Amino acid sequence: MLSNTRLDTIRRKTLGKKVLDVGCVDHRSSNEQGEEWLHRVIREQAAELVGLDFEADEVRKLNERGYNIVHGDAEVKELGRTFEVVVAGELIEHLENPGRFLRNMRKHLVPGGEIVLTTPNPFYPKRLAEILSGRKAQVNPQHVSWFCPQTLEAMMARAGFVDIEITPFNNSQRLRGLVEAVSRFRPWFATNLLACARNPAEPTP
Repeated sequence: MLSNTRLDTIRRKTLGKKVLDVGCVDHRSSNEQGEEWLHRVIREQAAELVGLDFEADEVRKLNERGYNIVHGDAEVKELGRTFEVVVAGELIEHLENPGRFLRNMRKHLVPGGEIVLTTPNPFYPKRLAEILSGRKAQVNPQHVSWFCPQTLEAMMARAGFVDIEITPFNNSQRLRGLVEAVSRFRPWFATNLLACARNPAEPTP
């Protein structure tokens, strides 16, 4: 199952809301069959759900199955409407220009609307151990950036978000016991980060 922190937060934030789920394909449309597919979790909670993803073929396949997903680049795509919540699960580390993405997502939020995003934590002990031992860290080849809590908060603030909260959570099944034991005393050693922030209720200058 998904991390309780991640899943419970996203369920709570999207319940009864108009939601944009960005990067919703999650690499391939066959993930729809998995119980951990985040887009399905949101669909069960939200009043309205629109997806946005760059993978044209996968978007087409999912739309043929009844989903409402738009093909486009999340950094620049204009949807011509706003939402109460934007969700971006494990997406920002894939993007060439994360700042532009955050600014674009803020334009798609109603005043006071909220963004919820998750990303791998570079301080995860297994990753640090690989680096310190001189080995090449095992990284998804599609990831082009890392965000520690401080840099993620700074980038979201630069994009105009307020009330930024970043929470560590564990998303590892294989090492869950060890990771949770360590992160209980050093929470920033968790596998992933969850960030929630708001679009200001009043327009910023």
